[in-house]
Amino acid sequence: MRHTSLRLVSLAAALLAACSTSSSTPASSAADASASSAATPAATTVAQRTTVAPDSVLVVYKTPTCGCCKGWVDRMKEAGFTVEVHDVPDLSAIKSDAGIPEELQACHTARIGGYVVEGHVPASDIRRLLAERPAVTGIATPGMPTGSPGMEGAYKDRYDVMTFGGSAKSSVFASH
Repeated sequence: MRHTSLRLVSLAAALLAACSTSSSTPASSAADASASSAATPAATTVAQRTTVAPDSVLVVYKTPTCGCCKGWVDRMKEAGFTVEVHDVPDLSAIKSDAGIPEELQACHTARIGGYVVEGHVPASDIRRLLAERPAVTGIATPGMPTGSPGMEGAYKDRYDVMTFGGSAKSSVFASH
């Protein structure tokens, strides 16, 4: 059992590394991201507004080659969120500026309603975050659990969505 768990952790780490290729330094990545989005307006996609409040645009930062990130964006659109996508070559500065602890990081980062949403967080948890408005910086699904939105597969891992930032210690926001 332990060997299988270690193998799954190694696989998740490899997938995470593949989703977020990093060729620039954190100091240059903000400039790279700005130049990238300015140079390639087709890299930004905006979905139509549906059932989520107009001030609740989900702004997503991901690498251009990450398929599971695209899958998560698709699930958020299906759930009624207005989604604005920014493909950037390196997410290091974005994650650092957002205050996401390293142990909670995943392959994409989003912002909505003054909060940070890291990784494959289900739409229902984002809606709950916006409704309850807890005193946290954001919520995160660490890594890339199989069965989470955008990571659908033959089986489903059990995973937690964690809070971070604010005055309290990180805690479980939801379990799936």
